Amino acid sequence: MKKIGKGFAALLLGAALLTACNEDDGVAVEQLPAIDVSTRTLQPDATGSTGESGSVRAFVGTVVTAQGFNLDRITRVTFTATAEGSEEVEAEIVERSIKELKFKVPSLGLAQRDGSYAADLRVYGENDAVVFRYVYYVTVPVTDALVSGYSPASGTVGTVVKVEGRNLEQIAEVRFGDHTILSDAFVETVAGSETSSVSFAVPVGAYAAGESEVAISAVWGGDKVIDVTGEAPFLMHTPKVMPVVQPEGENAAIGSELTVTGEYLDLVSGIKWGDCELIVLEQTAESVTVKFPSSIEPADPVVVAADITAVYGEPAQTVVLAAAYRVDTTPQGPAKPVYQSFTAEDGGDANKLYLGKTVTVTGENMASIEGFLVDGVAAELVGTPNDVQAAFAVPDGVDFTEAKEVAVKAVYGGGSEAELFVATVYPFYYFKGIRLGLGSNSKNTYTEYASQHAFFYPDLNRVVSAQAWKDEMLDSYAAAGTNAVVKANNVLTQDALTAEAYYAVKPYLFFLSNSSNKLSIGGCANTANQLKNHFVWNGSAWEPLPATWGTPIVMYQVVLTDWSETVKNGTMTSIAAYDGPLATTGGPALGTAEAGNTWVKGSVLAVSYSTYAKGAKPASMADVAKLGFIHIVDITCADLSTGLANADRTGYIEFDLYWSKQLNR
Repeated sequence: MKKIGKGFAALLLGAALLTACNEDDGVAVEQLPAIDVSTRTLQPDATGSTGESGSVRAFVGTVVTAQGFNLDRITRVTFTATAEGSEEVEAEIVERSIKELKFKVPSLGLAQRDGSYAADLRVYGENDAVVFRYVYYVTVPVTDALVSGYSPASGTVGTVVKVEGRNLEQIAEVRFGDHTILSDAFVETVAGSETSSVSFAVPVGAYAAGESEVAISAVWGGDKVIDVTGEAPFLMHTPKVMPVVQPEGENAAIGSELTVTGEYLDLVSGIKWGDCELIVLEQTAESVTVKFPSSIEPADPVVVAADITAVYGEPAQTVVLAAAYRVDTTPQGPAKPVYQSFTAEDGGDANKLYLGKTVTVTGENMASIEGFLVDGVAAELVGTPNDVQAAFAVPDGVDFTEAKEVAVKAVYGGGSEAELFVATVYPFYYFKGIRLGLGSNSKNTYTEYASQHAFFYPDLNRVVSAQAWKDEMLDSYAAAGTNAVVKANNVLTQDALTAEAYYAVKPYLFFLSNSSNKLSIGGCANTANQLKNHFVWNGSAWEPLPATWGTPIVMYQVVLTDWSETVKNGTMTSIAAYDGPLATTGGPALGTAEAGNTWVKGSVLAVSYSTYAKGAKPASMADVAKLGFIHIVDITCADLSTGLANADRTGYIEFDLYWSKQLNR
């Protein structure tokens, strides 16, 4: 709290004495107005840029209150900004009484800024005598829309330009050259008095080929215009093509190449001859080389003229590279595929080939591919190849158990083979980012998410809902209500089903919480009350799945050996070589520390699926039909400090899973 300075106190005291000595005025000393300096000078006692007074800001229109005596005799209040050339401005007196004076901070005609302005505050009494003087701080806040810059400085149709500044939510439109983008078409608006922005996409228009300069401005407050670009206009880039002249009498053919030169050709995203997509062999900002593919249909007459066009920007804009370009459509026979590159689904930067995952191959003449061979094993095509791309699924028929480099070949032209590339195949399956909800012992805390994400079937590569599990009879023995083929925890009645019937019921994984809210992973044949922790909606209420054993015998074990690190960092090359602890626990629980059979976020769990011949917990690796490793990536459905599930059962468990082929039968 700031007291009046000694200089001001002396000023007031001098004024009082002067008036007291002038008895001819007929004013008694006790009738002089004065501000009470013994308590609080002003409310609010507004802060200055260096904190000279108070702790708050005062703005134009702020009502200031002063305490004192004989304040009903105050005649006027003025403010004078200390800035050079400022004039004294009258303040509106809102209220005055013997003990209290209220007045409003007037507009001082000052520019908006973050820092406060110092003002000379004067309070006048009778005979226009100054009875109080004070340095008061007034803030003129920044409320106008102000632009500080924009980015990027160049682009093409569809490029998103971000204008940054303050109070930009007030912008009603942006003018991009001759084009106007209204606020409802902005890509994004971020409001803020200190930091804000608007983003818009460069609109479609008739721009000059090559590079051109475009001015950007913004409109706010009805008709107030801000120059956004100033002396640094936006550089608009549009593909510019040097004329392509085809000599009279010369025709291109299937397999011919054509190079087009110009500027900003790296913006081109696709090139066509008529309706046929051409193969792009090489592309830079100055040139594009294309090839006429074997997929061009033969015509009658065989020579066909069509424009060669390129597309760029978003939405796609068209530019003509060559008009009425002639091509002899006579077929050239099946063209040998030419390899350029490949990408493997979930293969990471190393492009690892996991069983069942899709591998996409790019190059030339891909449309002639009839199939693929991976280490001599036929691989199923995924989709229909086109001129530049073909895809296949990594076959699980490979017979090695340790990851190794193998040749990938294309089969084309009725059985011809062409080696494309060599890649490392990992002889197991990999499922990334699987999320499951939490089964509940109480239907009152079950969630729709859990119902839709109840089970994961690795052999089907599918997250299955509780309803689908029931409707599709994925475990028909359990879905019947009483599982007659499981006679006790994790024990099959083998004379009640064949090996083929057992293996037909694919193993599945799920999570649940018990009556004590303990979160655990479920072994479906472990107890007769785990499946009923998932529910289906009957239209009016949740109904639990059957209270019975599941059929597949699936066991778990937390892995604390070096194997866990190979799983986490993706360096595992073989599942069959696993020599860690045998997975024989029915349903390990979430723990508060990674020890024994408790698991936490980041844990690795071995998963064993028992053989039909064993029909119980595995006693050795010979009893394991399939082996997997779960890496717990995230847990949002439980308190990790206690190991207890959320009371409302919201959230999920996210994990990655490595899964073997059949090991034993």
